[in-house]
Amino acid sequence: QNYYQALSLPHPPHNPELDIATIRKAYHAALLRYHPDKLRDIGNDIFTVAVDEILQAYATLSSPVRRQKYDAELLDPREEENRVTRIHAQAEGVDLDEFDEGNLCTTENCLIQHVWYRGCRCGKKYAYVLSEAMLEEAASDIDAAEGDGEVLVQCLRCSTWIRVLFTI
Repeated sequence: QNYYQALSLPHPPHNPELDIATIRKAYHAALLRYHPDKLRDIGNDIFTVAVDEILQAYATLSSPVRRQKYDAELLDPREEENRVTRIHAQAEGVDLDEFDEGNLCTTENCLIQHVWYRGCRCGKKYAYVLSEAMLEEAASDIDAAEGDGEVLVQCLRCSTWIRVLFTI
C-alpha cells in the first residue's frame, strides 16, 4: 500500500492536482476510519501502525518537496521492480497455515472479512495481515497447473518482509 492508498486518494499518474485541503480532509477521514476505539475483534494492536502510516502519508503528501520526490519514485517502474526483487530475495517463506484467522471489524460493521494475521519477531502481535482480496489477486497470477502462490507482506511495525506461501 502506498501513501495515496493509505489516505484513499487517487495516486500518480491518475491524480488531479491535490490541494492541501483535500489531503488534510482525507487524512482526518483515514484517522477516524482506523481509530482504535472504533475497532474490535482482532485487537487494537494492529491499528497502531495503520495510524503511524497515515501520519507518515500525511507528512509526505502535504509537503510539496517530499511529495514531488515520492511521486517520482512511485512512477519509476525500475525503482519498484528493483525494490520488489530485493525484498523477495531477502524475505523468509511462511506457510499460510501458520497464520491465525479473524475479521477486521468496527463496533458497527465488519470492514474486511477473513483476514489472516501473525506476529513478528519485533514483538508486534498482529504484524502481518492478509486479506482475502490480497490472496485472490495473487492467485489470479498463478498457473492453474502449478497451484502454488505467494504474497509479499511487510510487518506493520518494522521493516521485515515475509513471503506468504499458499496453495490453491
